[in-house]
Amino acid sequence: MISNLRDLGGLRTASGKTIKHGCFVRSANLSRAEEADLVGISEIIDLRTTRERIEVPDQPCGRTSHPIPIFDEAKSGISHEKKVERKGPPDMGALYKWMIREHRDSFAEVLTAILRHDYSTGAVLWHCTEGKDRCGLTAALLLEILGVDRATIMEDYLKTNEVNIPKAEAIRERLRAERGDEVAESVYRAYIADRGYLEGAWAEMDALPDFFGSLGLPEEELARFKELVLK
Repeated sequence: MISNLRDLGGLRTASGKTIKHGCFVRSANLSRAEEADLVGISEIIDLRTTRERIEVPDQPCGRTSHPIPIFDEAKSGISHEKKVERKGPPDMGALYKWMIREHRDSFAEVLTAILRHDYSTGAVLWHCTEGKDRCGLTAALLLEILGVDRATIMEDYLKTNEVNIPKAEAIRERLRAERGDEVAESVYRAYIADRGYLEGAWAEMDALPDFFGSLGLPEEELARFKELVLK
């Protein structure tokens, strides 16, 4: 079973085109994946750090898998449940801005891999631990490149809460008894997808000169890519 799994097919661009089904899949980690979960998927991109991959290994079920960490081990604690609960969560709004500001090269590498995937073989799936932050930002960047408006991108981002809010609420209730309301609420905020987190990332992007141009994605290749995955 894979948590927080969804195909981005069916989302419409501002120009009226639609993303084809069976091209892009986003999810949480694949530690409990089974063959049936990965039907139609031919390539996996793991956005986690080396330590995360070792501690909770994926089950790719024979698919090609590429590790492309968004950031290094220094920040890996943000995705470790026990560490978040023990040490307290990071400032999630600041984290999103930091990823956009400091790790454009990592996102460019991931997007290039998605761009160059052979879609005749099946879909490409990317994931982090919860399928929320690194995974969510990757999806948001890809969708904006394809011409999807930000309201639609936000709607997809917030779908993560259908999975994560019940989990976050259970953790919050347990931590209230163990560590008090303030810690419990801050940990809860780390587990959910919050509108303000993604809005902060967009504000950071918009403040940078030619953010998408700085990713170095070739225009001709982008045009061919759009022809392939949009209808």
